Amino acid sequence: MSISSVKHRARVMAQQSVMRVMMALGSHGLIRAKLMSGAVKPGSIPVVMCLWNRPNRLEKILAMLSEQSLDQPLRLILWNNQRRNAHLYKAVLDGYEANGALASVELVASPANVGGIGRFYALARLRRSKVSGPIVLLDDDQDISPSFTKDLLSRYTPESVHGVWAFRQTESYWHRVEALDGEDATYVGTGGCILSSTIVDDRRFFSAFPRKYLFLEDIWLNFVAVQHGWRLAKLETPYDFVQEDVGQHLELASLKAEFFAYLHSDESLAKWAAAAR
Repeated sequence: MSISSVKHRARVMAQQSVMRVMMALGSHGLIRAKLMSGAVKPGSIPVVMCLWNRPNRLEKILAMLSEQSLDQPLRLILWNNQRRNAHLYKAVLDGYEANGALASVELVASPANVGGIGRFYALARLRRSKVSGPIVLLDDDQDISPSFTKDLLSRYTPESVHGVWAFRQTESYWHRVEALDGEDATYVGTGGCILSSTIVDDRRFFSAFPRKYLFLEDIWLNFVAVQHGWRLAKLETPYDFVQEDVGQHLELASLKAEFFAYLHSDESLAKWAAAAR
């Protein structure tokens, strides 16, 4: 085996080791977040967002959240999956003073790219600190209106997932039509949705998640919610997607279809039931 092959194998093994540690700590809410600005106020609505390759978006995201027309304060929790951008986010946040509706900003510097499951590790951390109630999930490629969080909160119930990116699917993941405002859905995207933080109280959310599909936490969320009898539904409120060309989802199209099919199989349902024992 060549020296380069040995080095590559060592890097892969090290990465896998980091991932195992991350999954263990994250699922128990043990990964720390650093308060970067403001103070966490009582009654704050957590807004959880994963960061990947859009560091130029952070200033606008902060501005959009500070301009929300909401009586309750917002608590922004950022989960950074891209280590090489850490200094860019820190530079913005070091000089930022939380204002308006945005009361506080926290940052998790993930040592490994765990994809969107990071947002649910953040939820596990919130539950560990006794936080309950609605959680807003937002993506860093979304531009939102000042009424966005207020509109989401108007539809919140403890046993539902309401979101702006929602579809009704039939025999496959890609065989779908967009749901209308208020309609039931079979899929609600994690970007621009609201749900109860209790979704992660069932430890199977983490322990039963097939590792092959780790980056498809959106599909997994829908599956888990349905198993608990939660409603999935569309919510219409103004927003736009931007800079979609640098997201991780572009490489996952075929895997999404595969995962969707697997989750609707008897094997998947049997494993979910068995994991409860």
